[in-house]
Amino acid sequence: MPSYELCLLFKVLPRPEITQCLKRTASKIFESGGFIRRIDNLGTADTPWKISSHDAIHKQASYFIVEFDVPSSAVDPFNNYLSRDIDIIKRTIFKVPENIPQPACTLHEELKPPAYRSEVKEMIAIGKRKREKEARKKVQFNTGLDYMPFQR
Repeated sequence: MPSYELCLLFKVLPRPEITQCLKRTASKIFESGGFIRRIDNLGTADTPWKISSHDAIHKQASYFIVEFDVPSSAVDPFNNYLSRDIDIIKRTIFKVPENIPQPACTLHEELKPPAYRSEVKEMIAIGKRKREKEARKKVQFNTGLDYMPFQR
């Protein structure tokens, strides 16, 4: 199952009501076959701008981050459920990228001059390909004149 991160902005509510909101959100994750890795409470703070949600304007919100794993087919219905919850001002779901192992860097590789490092050679090759592609795209007009008549 892929990992997701959910950023939630709740209305400013008393602690028991925020707990109920989080329980509703967590139970929906569990119903869709997922599990929660972590819940972070970032506290209550002013929003960067006025946010209009469910016919109300909000200037403050309680910020939470929920990390969870759920099947990818369940993300859209879950997002739809969150959009209908009147206590949630704003919600955003991000897919957490999988950790791709990077090749280990050795001291011998780092001590080489930049022109001889493999990463730099790859970047130079990419740049050359882009320049060649741009050179092929240029259109040259053969008008027989040694100047462009419509330019000053």
